[in-house]
Amino acid sequence: MEFVLLLILLLVVVVALVASRFIDSGNPFPLQKKNSLFSPVERSFMQLLEKAVGNDYKILNRVKLADLMELKSGISDKARASTLVKLNAKYLDFVLCDPNDFSVIAVLDLVNNSSKDGHKAVPDWFVNGALDAVGVPYLRMKIKAGYTAADIQAALAARLGKAVTKAEPQFKGLVKKGPTRPLRSLKPATASGNTLPVPALSHSQIKAQQTALIRAS
Repeated sequence: MEFVLLLILLLVVVVALVASRFIDSGNPFPLQKKNSLFSPVERSFMQLLEKAVGNDYKILNRVKLADLMELKSGISDKARASTLVKLNAKYLDFVLCDPNDFSVIAVLDLVNNSSKDGHKAVPDWFVNGALDAVGVPYLRMKIKAGYTAADIQAALAARLGKAVTKAEPQFKGLVKKGPTRPLRSLKPATASGNTLPVPALSHSQIKAQQTALIRAS
């Protein structure tokens, strides 16, 4: 009798466990769409980066490190497996590519010392070492307010060993508007700069002007 009760109790527990798992997995896609693909910081920086590189490079976002490189032949299975795990676990914020063949030119990561929004806080020795090993320039830029496209352009040029293009100064609110039409002098002038005498009107001419004004009014 006790055995039967234990069996019934065990059966109840098993049914409860199966039911709970069925309820939890009732929806195989417990997901919802994010409001935006990028955070406000990433979106803002992306817009500046696009202005900085212009048509010189194509920009790819959130690229897996494993997509940029491959393992050499002749390494052990243990080293291969360990390295592949690390390569697939690392993501890069921005990858600059040649616009013609999409070959990798440089990698740029955003750095946030507080690391509250998931960005890198300290240098990743594996990412830095892997990119250095395959000869891809790696640039880390700190997240801060007040960046301009010229700042990013200068940082990229310095990292790639290129000359920095000096941007023309931009002034706001200092443009003086010119006249929309030429100004006419109030008095006619001679070549010598002296004013010409204004001819006196006759009595009949003055009378005619007065009549014309009265009719016009």
